[in-house]
Amino acid sequence: MKKALCLFSLLLLTAPLLRAQAPAQAPAAAPPSDQRVQEAIALAKAGKSAEAVQKLEALPKELVTPPVQSLIGALYLQVNKPEEALKALQPLADTEGAEAAVLYNAGRAALLLGRVDEARTYLTRSVFKQPASPAARDLGFITARDGRVVEAYSMLRPWALRNPEDVEARVMAASLALQLERPDDAAQLIAGLPENEPALQLLRGKILVQKKDGPGAVKLLQPLLANHPEGMDLEVRRNLAEAELLAGHPSETIKLLQGRTDAHPTLALLLAKALRQSGASAAAALALKPLADALPADASGLGDPRPAAGIAMEYGGLLVDAGKAQEAVPFLEKATRYHPQNPEAWKGLARALDAAGRKDDARQALAQAEKAAKPPEKPAAPAPAAAAAAPAEAPLSDALQNALRLAAQGQLEPALGAVRQEIGISKDPRARMLEVRLLLQLRRPDDAFKAVEAALQTDPDNPDYLYLRGAVEMAQQRWATAEQDLRKTLQLAPQHTAAMNDLAVLLMNLNKKTEARGLLEQVLKINPQDKTAAANLERLKAEGE
Repeated sequence: MKKALCLFSLLLLTAPLLRAQAPAQAPAAAPPSDQRVQEAIALAKAGKSAEAVQKLEALPKELVTPPVQSLIGALYLQVNKPEEALKALQPLADTEGAEAAVLYNAGRAALLLGRVDEARTYLTRSVFKQPASPAARDLGFITARDGRVVEAYSMLRPWALRNPEDVEARVMAASLALQLERPDDAAQLIAGLPENEPALQLLRGKILVQKKDGPGAVKLLQPLLANHPEGMDLEVRRNLAEAELLAGHPSETIKLLQGRTDAHPTLALLLAKALRQSGASAAAALALKPLADALPADASGLGDPRPAAGIAMEYGGLLVDAGKAQEAVPFLEKATRYHPQNPEAWKGLARALDAAGRKDDARQALAQAEKAAKPPEKPAAPAPAAAAAAPAEAPLSDALQNALRLAAQGQLEPALGAVRQEIGISKDPRARMLEVRLLLQLRRPDDAFKAVEAALQTDPDNPDYLYLRGAVEMAQQRWATAEQDLRKTLQLAPQHTAAMNDLAVLLMNLNKKTEARGLLEQVLKINPQDKTAAANLERLKAEGE
């Protein structure tokens, strides 16, 4: 039930990633002053890249220094020879001291050759060396295509704002902003772009829908429904239907969606809401029942849990209205498990519990609704002297203590059940972390990845969650994305020793031993008793690093 991307976003995600990119970057170091090299540079500046390549290819081997080799690789990209470009750049890019420009160009060449994991590694290293590198743009598109919305947005939005001429990046960043329900950010990103472009009209309509401006969105989207490119109908219709509902026109929503909701849960939910508002509650319940009955017990396999939570809330509410509060409770409990940060889900559950005569449980659900409605408190900055001290943690719940006891006894499946019970009723991040670790112990890395993705939905910048995703990706042998996540963890939490240890192991396997050694030495400065870091450091010394 993942939220559908609109047509133009899908096209951007599946199109070649280099179509509108910045040109290849020249090496930072100046090439030698040989006359033939200078002539090649002059040709390249004049736009005669093919002639420049020919001149450099004819150079004697002793003149092909690393800066010249980097220049040759960049020029190969200009003349659409990615294979030759990567062959020239790879020896330079695989060194620890590679320049950001070399890494960027190597990443572009790998992308053009379809070697996405290799490209991701080069581009990630380029961004870490130079955050403003155009590598951030390419990496953002790759990450968006992987479905990692938060990370893709964190890369593409800064790039798009710094480079307003890159319309493709602005549109993609705006689309990602809407997936994250940030309509003001999306509006900022597409400000000044053409008014009559269908894809941009749809984006602007979605922005108004998210801002609850139903009449404004209807005015913008109605003409687009009558005249839009092939393949865009579903998204235009869905957003216009939602706009009509916001504008108080449920009958118009019904006309737009009747007979068109098959295999589209979000459309079925909109239709049910419109039927309910128009007084046809029985028809609304009938439309939603197959979807509601198919809802899973937990959110771990849902991706974005919000559509499923919406179905559970709407169907539960219809049952309460029909005097079937007892039947409604399990559906509304699922809604709170899927989306525990949504106060409306807790209010719906409280209403059902109250109607079912469970007054104490209803009061507890209302308390959860109040808690969910409060903005999260920002932790106070620690005093400099105490910056490295670990914060005091709240005691573990009975369920988590029981899970740890079961895990220590080797009863991993019962432990997992206890943890998931805790996740359903609390926001303790330790529960989600333990769930991932148990799934890894059970050798279920794919389930662990789904669990950590669900955790990141609740707190995208939690360094512990990012670290766990990196660890899971290492278990899946997805080295490039694991490196990316572990490095981001250290950006957010520079003294995260577990991330340092795992990144060091990953780098050792990639033969980047100098950086690995530095990380392990840093771990031991923070914690001299860290046996893992000490053992890996000894291993490096034994290998002659």
